[in-house]
Amino acid sequence: MKISALLLSLCLFISACATNQKSRLAATAVGIGVGGVIGAATAPENERKELHAMYWAGIVGVVTAIAANYYWNDENDLKVMKLENDKLKSELGLFEGTPSVLLRPFSEKESKRIYKKDNVKMNLYKRDEWVDDGPYRKYHQDQMLEIVPLEKK
Repeated sequence: MKISALLLSLCLFISACATNQKSRLAATAVGIGVGGVIGAATAPENERKELHAMYWAGIVGVVTAIAANYYWNDENDLKVMKLENDKLKSELGLFEGTPSVLLRPFSEKESKRIYKKDNVKMNLYKRDEWVDDGPYRKYHQDQMLEIVPLEKK
């Protein structure tokens, strides 16, 4: 029993870490340790305590691992990294011209509502480019609207 308490305290000590992966592994280790203690303590007297400890350690360890993966997911870190990557790409646009990417084409009704003169086809493009406007001024282009007149029927 003293060894189990020592292992449990060691697992709790290890769980004080900085990364999500280490947190998940430490939580799983704590779950396995707690499951082993529960299994050994609740085993009937006519059965082997080691087997019950292993069963409970496996079950509680798996449940703890699933909960830890849900709790310490990397989604927030990935969002932050993606935003940082986009920022660095836009800063790189100061030095390089970047191509336009089609965001969406407008339908015929939307095109007529926005541009009322003729029958046109409109496309919205995403750009990420810094443009010089004199020696002391730059402005950022982030979208481009293309208006293509269609032939009259």
